[in-house]
Amino acid sequence: MSDRAPIGVVGIGWVGLVTAACFAELGSDVVALDILTEKVDALRRGEAPFYEPGMAELLERNRERLHFTAEMSELLEGRRLLFCCVDTPPTYSGDADLSRVDAVVSGLAGSREHALVMKSTVPAGTGAAIRRRAPELSYVSCPEFLKEGTAVADFMHPDRVVIGTDPGDEAAAAVEALYAPLGGEIVRTDVASAEMIKLAANAFLATKISFINEIANVCEEVGADVTEVARGMGLDQRIGSSFLRAGIGYGGSCFSGKETLLVKLWGSPRLVTFEQLWGLAGGDEAAVDGEAIEPESLNVWSWVPGEPEPEWMPVSVLTKRDYVGEMVEVRTKMGRRVTVTADHPFIVGDGRDGEILTHVLARDLTEEDWLPLAVGSVPGCEPDRYSLMGAIEDGHVPIENVMVRPGAEAITALASRSPAERREIFANHRRPTARMGDVKRTGTLRLSEACLAEISLGEATLGTAKNGTFCTASIELDESFWRVAGLYVAEGHIARDRDSGRQQLSWSFHPEHEDHLAEEVVRYWARQGVSAKIRRAPTAKVVSLSSRILAEWWVQIAGFGLLSYSQRIPELAWSQSPERKRAFLSGIWEGDGSWSLINQGPSVILEWGTISDELADGVSRMLGELGFVCSWRRGRTAKSTKETHWLRVSGADQVERAIDFLVPERDRDGVFTAIGRQAKRIKPTGYRQFFGGGPAWVRVVGTTTRPASERVYSLKVPGSQTIVGSGGLIQRQCFPKDVSALKQLAGNTGYHFQLLNSVIEVNELQKRRVIGKLAKHLGTLVGKRVALLGLSFKPDTDDMREASSLVLAARLQGEGATVVAYDPVAEERAAELLPAVALADSAAEAVAGADAAILVTEWPEFEDLDWPELAKAMASPVLVDGRNFLDPAAMRQAGFTYESIGRPAASPAR
Repeated sequence: MSDRAPIGVVGIGWVGLVTAACFAELGSDVVALDILTEKVDALRRGEAPFYEPGMAELLERNRERLHFTAEMSELLEGRRLLFCCVDTPPTYSGDADLSRVDAVVSGLAGSREHALVMKSTVPAGTGAAIRRRAPELSYVSCPEFLKEGTAVADFMHPDRVVIGTDPGDEAAAAVEALYAPLGGEIVRTDVASAEMIKLAANAFLATKISFINEIANVCEEVGADVTEVARGMGLDQRIGSSFLRAGIGYGGSCFSGKETLLVKLWGSPRLVTFEQLWGLAGGDEAAVDGEAIEPESLNVWSWVPGEPEPEWMPVSVLTKRDYVGEMVEVRTKMGRRVTVTADHPFIVGDGRDGEILTHVLARDLTEEDWLPLAVGSVPGCEPDRYSLMGAIEDGHVPIENVMVRPGAEAITALASRSPAERREIFANHRRPTARMGDVKRTGTLRLSEACLAEISLGEATLGTAKNGTFCTASIELDESFWRVAGLYVAEGHIARDRDSGRQQLSWSFHPEHEDHLAEEVVRYWARQGVSAKIRRAPTAKVVSLSSRILAEWWVQIAGFGLLSYSQRIPELAWSQSPERKRAFLSGIWEGDGSWSLINQGPSVILEWGTISDELADGVSRMLGELGFVCSWRRGRTAKSTKETHWLRVSGADQVERAIDFLVPERDRDGVFTAIGRQAKRIKPTGYRQFFGGGPAWVRVVGTTTRPASERVYSLKVPGSQTIVGSGGLIQRQCFPKDVSALKQLAGNTGYHFQLLNSVIEVNELQKRRVIGKLAKHLGTLVGKRVALLGLSFKPDTDDMREASSLVLAARLQGEGATVVAYDPVAEERAAELLPAVALADSAAEAVAGADAAILVTEWPEFEDLDWPELAKAMASPVLVDGRNFLDPAAMRQAGFTYESIGRPAASPAR
């Protein structure tokens, strides 16, 4: 084939690589750019970052015409047409994140030699915004219509090619010449129409899916078969059969109450089941079908598609309902399991790249489907010490039982006080005047007395009996602590004497071979001023210490379990640094872990076992945080009454990285020697990771369906639509409807045929209508200053979840306006979600010099503002009342051009 015009491609994701490879196949010299150097290096070696039929052959066949780079200068040299194929993931407001597109435009600003050809999926109006920003740059909208699995064939045999450009722009002709040999119909149009063709096509396909789901619901009512109905409809050429398969819609998809998730409630991370979360978030345990709550200060560990790691995301709604129907247990290759309702949607890939292909219902999953598994660390911290006073302040140890030893200097200072002061401090003692002598003799006083005396407890020791074990008021939380904590999780328990109230922390080790571990525990507590003793039992060497305060803090505040069956990752561990988590896991693994050769070597596997379901879940998650994907097996040993969990770290690279904390120092030489004998690096099977970060992917190996009658749970995560569930498996949220729709449906006894999607869409369109009202008075919003009065979801709260201001600010900025805002209380939370919005200290400061103002939240103080003065302070006094909160006549009298929602623009003439 003869050589054709050289081109450039920006972004070597799925769309970008297909575009680059196919144009090279057609004869163009192609340079493709990506910021991930490891991806570029791999492609230079001929390795594709994902699998697509025909792609490997294209890369091999076109090595001379296909070049990969991370340097913008190499891309620009000698190439007029630059195809933009970067990602545009959703933001908090649901709008597309155009930051990557903006970066490309910035790199081309001022260029008259290049034409930007937009293949990324962008909102309508993006092209116009780019032309305003870079008027000298030629711009062509050429949306892609490729499907995963047939992308090469779709590109080489298109049914149509859409090319949108401004009149007189010659770049469109060059793009058309590139596509002409493919034979598809060329649709030449303007930029806005080309953008709308892409969006309208996607929207219509989604509409067909929603329609057939509604038909499916009606079929259930009348006893019809939706598959037959769809087949009969599809034979009508005006309708067609594509996308007429009933599936994901507004069903009641939910999680089993036993499924787990990592949450942060009031700033404290913890691993909980849905059942536990319901109570912790304030839900009524006796709640009936359809109960919903809006939890305060609740975040869940979640993954935003397209981002390299999970992050904390706010939960807006949590629900519980009674369910009768089928539950599906989904099992994966690496041993992760999750149980959900049959209609629960899963994020699915094909295991060939890191791209999400579609969403599949639990009942429809097959062994061809791959599910994402979270890899990435919860943000950690490193406090030097941690106070034990929480066990007392929270009432776990009654304050009247607590004794304090503040030190000789504090006792001497107390004795020097006047008799009147001492009588007041010891007023609750039966002999106040003689009490000081007891305190001097023993060096001990009650905590209540120390508080009255205002004695510092910084260097004090605490106990619950004069002759009991005393401990410091705070302990070091360094890596040594977390090693000891890990050994406790593996080998420890707490014994409680109900009669005396005595509590004893114990670690049990092998009687002969683990002296070093016993001594390690004793040394740590000795540094804390706590006496820990070693005693020999018939079958173990036991380290123990008696302290009710420390024991209550250990369980109630830190979150450790009492016995082996109830052991878990303590709440305190989730907020620690990666180094401390490694120390913690090293203790757990040394207590209950081992290493062995696979088939007599040289491959090595690191294995750990537990009978605690919760602990197994937590350890698998924490390993994932540190970048390790473990396999998970379950089974019963001989005469066991409880299922045992075995977690395994395998693969030469993973084992080598884990040696320094999962293998005891005495065994490390043996492991290194075994790995060194491997002829090649063996990778673990069962999961895959891809270039550019993001989750690992595990294959579905089977599903089991059972009838159920139980309570199930759902939640809504507006910012990401996902949660990191049991074992770190990333799952789509199961709450696609808004709260009002859920409550209404819960009370319905019959089925009402209606597209619930339309209800939500109308709500979103209403926000966008405000932009139209501004444009009616201001014309273009480019360069205009718009003030938002109120940012929170509603008055008297700082809640920003699903606040209208998020959408309005994004839309205004997308139209080229500068946004300034004021809210009485939501400023701090708004600053996190709206970083590009200037926040004012008052309503007057916000509207000063503004071209228009929008009342977003009906705060009472806005009713009492001096509106005539505000109108004078504005550049043009245009006011849109988004809540119909203000009196129209009063606002017009104050000098405003006033618009509201659904009310006449002006009072009718009398």
